[in-house]
Amino acid sequence: MIIYKTNEELKAFSEQRKERASALLNNVVPERLDETTYIVPSSDGSKKYRVSHIDTYSCECADYLQRCKPNNLYCKHINAIILFNKLKNKVEMDDFDVDSVIDEKICPKCKSENIIKKGIRHNKSGNKQGYNCRECGSFFVLDPLKGLKGNTRIVCLAMDMYYKGNSLRDIQNTIYTSFGLKLHHETIRRWNNRFMGKINNYVSTLQPQTSEKMHIDEQVIQVGKENVWCWNALDNKTRFLLAQQLTKVRTIEDARGIMQKAKKVISQRPKEIATDKGKFYIEAVRKEFGGVGGHGRPLLNITRTQNRPHKSSYHLTKKRDNQIIERYHGTFRERDKVIRGLKSDATAEVYMENWKTFYNFVKPHMTFNGLTPAEVAGISIGQNRNRWISLIKLSIQ
Repeated sequence: MIIYKTNEELKAFSEQRKERASALLNNVVPERLDETTYIVPSSDGSKKYRVSHIDTYSCECADYLQRCKPNNLYCKHINAIILFNKLKNKVEMDDFDVDSVIDEKICPKCKSENIIKKGIRHNKSGNKQGYNCRECGSFFVLDPLKGLKGNTRIVCLAMDMYYKGNSLRDIQNTIYTSFGLKLHHETIRRWNNRFMGKINNYVSTLQPQTSEKMHIDEQVIQVGKENVWCWNALDNKTRFLLAQQLTKVRTIEDARGIMQKAKKVISQRPKEIATDKGKFYIEAVRKEFGGVGGHGRPLLNITRTQNRPHKSSYHLTKKRDNQIIERYHGTFRERDKVIRGLKSDATAEVYMENWKTFYNFVKPHMTFNGLTPAEVAGISIGQNRNRWISLIKLSIQ
């Protein structure tokens, strides 16, 4: 047992344990066993310590028993739980702000604003504020995600983690350890499918302001047990992902297909199209765009591949000019490694459409200081810092 005699010693010891607690939470996630008990892994994961909180905090680690308890201080494991609960409570406070943003204070039946709070509805999802309409007498709950187990913030967190490269089971574990909410991983998949369909329908109505240059390239992805070609068309200035397409082979008609999809999205005819050395692009560009760009120059801008320029009468760049879309391929590949291939053509088509929405409207781009390609392309989805919530709100109106 160690007793510290001066206030300076006590303060230094306490601050040291708080710093260690913060560092600990960067590496491990505490597990909540019940309302008063937590399990906190050690930094290297080799041991686990039980932290209890009834009237006061206690821990079974040697540091707490020998140094902290005699001096009425907390060890790093207890400090980690205190910090963990502060972060959790901050999210719960945010949920109230989210509800006030999303919930329209009108009766869903008669659209009257003459409503009052009345009672609490208790169900398997938790407690929800009830409302009564003074015009038609209806009782209702203002929640656009009604029927879901959880709340708006958790649904958005799950979707965001999924498209940032986390597996469904990793998300399941994070939600349980952070919020104590037990979910099946298929529940998270259903959340994603349900809301992404609505969001995709909404964003398809929006028109980005695109530039005069377009990039087109292909990459190989796994669908089932086969490798297929994923074609991508990207705007140069905004990095807006214009279109995607999956094919078994690469032909002129396949190249025309991705161009036809991109033409439905762009706001102006491109004066330059950057591709790799695929021969199918030349004829595809001629048929879809006429083959002539600005100032009478060839529209197609074929890039060098491994210092071997494509033998063509079209203009060749002196440096590799398709790095922008190749960088995008790297971004997608980071997510593709986690999902380990897509099960079927139908699954792949749905996932690619969902990914395109995430990339354009949610994922911040370092080149644009945290703005999304959609925001750079002149599309605003509101001022809410959580872009998922803004998209859900707009898609269900």
